[in-house]
Amino acid sequence: MRALQTTLPAQPKRIILINPTRYLGNLLIAGGLIQDFAHYCSSHGIEFRLVVDDMYADLLTGAFDKKTLILYPRRRIAKAGFLQKCRLYLQCLRGLRRLKADLAFNIEDDSVSHRLTQFSGAAFKLGCSPQRHRWGYQRVLPIAFAERPAGKEHRWYSFQEVFTALGLPQGKPHYLKLQPPALSATLKQRLQQCGVDFSSNLAVLHTGATKYYKLWPHVNFAALALRLQQAGYQVVLMGAGKDARDIEATLAILPESARTHIVNLCNQLSLAELAGFLAAHASLMVGNDSGPFHLAAALGVPGVVVFGPTEASLWGPIADNAILLQDRSVCSADCSRKHCRHNYRCLPAITPDHVMAALEKLQPAK
Repeated sequence: MRALQTTLPAQPKRIILINPTRYLGNLLIAGGLIQDFAHYCSSHGIEFRLVVDDMYADLLTGAFDKKTLILYPRRRIAKAGFLQKCRLYLQCLRGLRRLKADLAFNIEDDSVSHRLTQFSGAAFKLGCSPQRHRWGYQRVLPIAFAERPAGKEHRWYSFQEVFTALGLPQGKPHYLKLQPPALSATLKQRLQQCGVDFSSNLAVLHTGATKYYKLWPHVNFAALALRLQQAGYQVVLMGAGKDARDIEATLAILPESARTHIVNLCNQLSLAELAGFLAAHASLMVGNDSGPFHLAAALGVPGVVVFGPTEASLWGPIADNAILLQDRSVCSADCSRKHCRHNYRCLPAITPDHVMAALEKLQPAK
């Protein structure tokens, strides 16, 4: 290793990154660095492995060599009984320990990454959080996830610091490079049966989010859908799981004449299929601060993302064709993500007119 050779193994032959994040956005933001590090390891004769949540296995096909991935079965563990939980967890650990890594490291301070790193069996364990990684590590890097230098506030730079310590040359922020497969003829036919017109310009809307303080009002999404229809786009609503409630709330606001021409693909596509659909057929995307918007941005889809109280400098998209809209001028000085005396009025402060104007900057309205 080029950096910190006095404290890190000088010539590791086997390195494993423990990164089973459940957040798609985090994976996409860190993914470009992970790919770069995988190439770095290959060019230096180092065997590299990556632990990821198994929900992303299909999405990562082509992005990493299949033998590189060790899958963490988070969803199966969550649904299993106690004994089955233990079996699934131990099965993952056996895959980790089988490598007999010279070095195991993590880039986030979540509890799952922490425990898997501790139990990895690696000769040297490198952590990134002095607050969480106090025990079981040979070295912990003092990574600042908040209060960072100006111009390097984004989480990407926090991730980069870990890889730089391991010898990876510094670069510019970039997403994970995905290689989504083309939609099969069967899937295209099914989507056409759902109402998708592949000859149209498709405007994809993601109305859901994991947190209530990230939700742009349903009435705004409904008004935007009407504007996009008037501009000649076919509107496609996408999401999964609990997103269905937000989609139904948006559709309920629309008049029947508009609703019949909107395609609802909630729970109709796997994550890999969604990536293929976005990459090949989406003309634009508008969404909340969420993983699906980062996915579209990573795939090169022009888009607009609406931010509420979330730190835009920390979690905004890292693509040139994505515009972030946020209005904190209506907030009080003590407003935060989980405390707002104004019912998050920063969200409705962004209007459909603002979004349409931003989209026009990205591409002329059709």
